[in-house]
Amino acid sequence: MSLSPGDCTYWSEFGKFGGVKERAGALELAGDIAALIRRAKGYDRAAFADLYRFAVAPVYRYVAARLNAAEEAEELTQEVFLAALKGIQGLRAEDEPGLLAWLFQIARHKLADHLRRRYRHPSHPLEEAEHLEAPRPQPEELVLAGEERAGLRQALELLTPEQREVIVCKYALGYDNARTARLVGKNVNAVNQLHHRALASLHRLVVKTEKAG
Repeated sequence: MSLSPGDCTYWSEFGKFGGVKERAGALELAGDIAALIRRAKGYDRAAFADLYRFAVAPVYRYVAARLNAAEEAEELTQEVFLAALKGIQGLRAEDEPGLLAWLFQIARHKLADHLRRRYRHPSHPLEEAEHLEAPRPQPEELVLAGEERAGLRQALELLTPEQREVIVCKYALGYDNARTARLVGKNVNAVNQLHHRALASLHRLVVKTEKAG
């Protein structure tokens, strides 16, 4: 079980990953998620492989939204699924949102460990890591602009964890407020508020960077 160039693309592509084929395949599997989870918990490797194929794209995009290189995202995605395989008995979910929420929780822990290691041993000068390029003031445009992705990752790290989760779900994964709410454990109104606050924070970061420049 391994990622290949055909399995994942850089996070700036957002909803383009896999196109219609990915969505169609996901819809076909979605109705069988509960059965696949039951089989996977019985150590059915074929069932776990199906869950992997179903979830690898969103997990990769979730991870890649916080990282600088595709290679890093691929490696961390593999770590997420290896941890999921080892901990499958602890999965209580029986549907798609529950499965993804569980995988994203594992991904958050893996990301936290990875970023802590990076900050202890940075591969780039700290002044370079702190630089935020943001030539346009509208955060909605920045989230969707591939050329700004490095700056956006830096800005994402300055949001609250809840705001960051909402931004990643809505823009990196392309989920609406209802689906995002299920994944982050909030109601739709709370997600909407977090969304607007996060965009306002990104806007302030952009303005601050422009004034400093």
